[in-house]
Amino acid sequence: MSKKGKYKVLKFTCIPVEMDANGKYQLKLDPAGNAKLHVWRIGKHTKGKYTGPGQLLMTENNLTAVILAAEPLAFKDRHSETPMQRFLTTSVDGDVLQAGLQLLN
Repeated sequence: MSKKGKYKVLKFTCIPVEMDANGKYQLKLDPAGNAKLHVWRIGKHTKGKYTGPGQLLMTENNLTAVILAAEPLAFKDRHSETPMQRFLTTSVDGDVLQAGLQLLN
């Protein structure tokens, strides 16, 4: 592929979130109280800009997830991860981010 068709690819480690009764985003936990980490990447048609950990993204299946970590991904390796749809301008509260980061480590 020519340089013109290439784009910067980042890989994101995320946890799905859901809104609680107060309209705040919380980590989506299974019945045992565990959250599952998922990985998505920037796609060619991804909308928005990445601002940092705690930011929300929307997957191509309309699932909302919080970004815990981002790392570069080689353009040639991009098909090993699922592309995301768009970045949201919303972020989770600091305590939710900290809980997610503890699960990441």
